[in-house]
Amino acid sequence: MAPLGADKIRRVEIWSGCLILLLAAACGPAQPPVNPVQTAMAATLAARPAVSPTPETTPTIDPEAPPSGKIVYVCQFSKRVSRNQICLINADGTGQRVLTPGGSYDDFFPSIAPDGNAVLFVSTRTGRYQIYEYDLITSFVTQLTNLVNDSAYAPEASPDNSHIVFYAIRDGGEFPGDHNLWIAERDGSNPVQITNRPGGAWDPVWSPDGTQILFASEVEGVPQLFIIDADGTDARQVTHLAGIRGRNDWSPDGVTLSTYIGSAWDRDIYLFDTNGENLRQLTDGLGNLAPSFSPDGRWITFMSYRDHPRQALGCEIYIMRVDGSDVRRLTDNEICDWQPRWGPLGSQWQ
Repeated sequence: MAPLGADKIRRVEIWSGCLILLLAAACGPAQPPVNPVQTAMAATLAARPAVSPTPETTPTIDPEAPPSGKIVYVCQFSKRVSRNQICLINADGTGQRVLTPGGSYDDFFPSIAPDGNAVLFVSTRTGRYQIYEYDLITSFVTQLTNLVNDSAYAPEASPDNSHIVFYAIRDGGEFPGDHNLWIAERDGSNPVQITNRPGGAWDPVWSPDGTQILFASEVEGVPQLFIIDADGTDARQVTHLAGIRGRNDWSPDGVTLSTYIGSAWDRDIYLFDTNGENLRQLTDGLGNLAPSFSPDGRWITFMSYRDHPRQALGCEIYIMRVDGSDVRRLTDNEICDWQPRWGPLGSQWQ
């Protein structure tokens, strides 16, 4: 056989090197698939301005304007233990409507989508708690999640209506460590866990710009409120208070947070800044819980036992102005009405 020339030897070396590189790439460790939710949250954070822009104009809202929008809440018209239902009412107390009829399952933790056309909630209709959507236009109910080893709670759609944040509890898990925050696509697909804290994480709420999440977590056995970036990074503690439970909200202007604090039958609604400072109390005893801001930020809805103190089924839905004045009772039922969340009017009412 004739010997190879120098140029041919060089070409063989090059091809051999390429073959080795190709084989190494093919046989190397497979890269984990990228969850589209993680990609979307990273893009949201990347687009966040370094400094919040100052609006050119401030919308003028009549301070005497009546409350608007709708409030969704948990009701118990079926009067069956652990068989809650979802109800809806106008912010002025009219038009009370039972959305889910109740039955052999439990409906729980409702919230209104930012377009006002749907209600998210969790239900045991298929066994474990999964996230469902009630379409306020068609009245259709659709199951959104299909978690296998966890049960979902407290779903809330992002401000742009593209994703859902919720917390989930692992089967057989213990409080608080096995309570973690998750984010999924708006249709419930591609759920991804974003926290894994020793103190757990529950009751999540989006920031108005959709880049952060307010939630509760234990610190040395005491629940406190935290803010975390929407991709699950950069968690910071906001509160250092005793008596926090978890259910909270973030004002539409992004400036104020709200929660309830206190011991059983003596809890009150508080407001404070996003750094935990400027704490002010809005209510005065008799069990006030679960605050939620109105879409215009001028009102708060909450549940209270004030008219039925220390009665297990005595909670009703109320609203008040953000300074604690002008308290109005919306419901008057023989059973407990609770977990209110305020939302806008949907397109069917505009």
